[in-house]
Amino acid sequence: MSRGRGWILWVAAFAYWTLQGLAASSEAHSVRGVSWAHALLTDGFATALWAPVTIAVVYYGLRFPFERRRWRSRLALHVGGALAVSFFRATVIYSLDPYFHWYDAPPAYTAVLEHALLYNPFIYLTLLGVAHAIYYAEQLRLRDTQLARAQLHVLKSQLHPHFLFNTLNSISALVHRDPMGSERMIARLSDLLRGTLDAAGREEVTLRDELRTLQLYLDIQGVRFTDRLQVKHEIEQDTLGAHVPHLLLQPLVENAIQHGIAPRSAPGTVTVSARREGSALLLEVRDDGVGLREATAPRPSGGGKGLWITRERLVQLYGPDHRLELRGRSEGGALVSLAIPFRTEPAT
Repeated sequence: MSRGRGWILWVAAFAYWTLQGLAASSEAHSVRGVSWAHALLTDGFATALWAPVTIAVVYYGLRFPFERRRWRSRLALHVGGALAVSFFRATVIYSLDPYFHWYDAPPAYTAVLEHALLYNPFIYLTLLGVAHAIYYAEQLRLRDTQLARAQLHVLKSQLHPHFLFNTLNSISALVHRDPMGSERMIARLSDLLRGTLDAAGREEVTLRDELRTLQLYLDIQGVRFTDRLQVKHEIEQDTLGAHVPHLLLQPLVENAIQHGIAPRSAPGTVTVSARREGSALLLEVRDDGVGLREATAPRPSGGGKGLWITRERLVQLYGPDHRLELRGRSEGGALVSLAIPFRTEPAT
């Protein structure tokens, strides 16, 4: 169990055994006719004494869970744990009996121990079951987290060959027509790949860093399209520190260039905007290119492979707490808009 959630176990244990103590005291008062004060002092305290024992047993069970390869050694450990709890309870009850008067006559320690050995191992076994329920729930959550991270890594890694394939195609188209431009594209590509590798271990970066990476990509496209491509930025200053998935904007801008600007001969404009609305970060990439067939119909699905990978990454990272939409613009061109949680700290 993580330290941050350990306090939940403490609260749950003390709350449960306090209620059990009150129930035992109520039974003693109503059935045996003892006073409430004596019932709370004896039955209530004896039951509440299980609270710290519960904490110890659960943490012991989490530290030494039953495992297939070690079940014999773990069985021996927990048999010893059950005996230790029984001896502890018997010793405490025997030592405090002169003050609490659990017994009508002073008992022998062996009698108290015998009663503890008959009763306490069953409670130990129950608490051990609780510990294993927590343990396996944590293991399942950890496997789910690792699987999600692996899926994100696969999706992110797919962006690299997809982007490289498109960029190398652009370079090959310019090799003979514009050798100097091809060299500049290769140099920019080298810078972009270096920055991408530097951030390979991070799933999220600040929007400021993401825009720097995007500019390297735009420098490459600027060589290819020369004066046919203009890029505008409408970025609100308070969004620059927000965390976004690494390589989030590049496939969206690439989609706008490849499917909006490239198919026509006239110059075109791609606009990247970012603003905050409440707890959400809103990002948009719009172009004035050839547009979509249905100019005003929302397109929650569609676009190229880069857009599909981006959509899958957002699902893995944010679940239902995101929105991604591709639609045509009535004035011409297309718009990709997305909303993600606004956070200035990376996801854990």
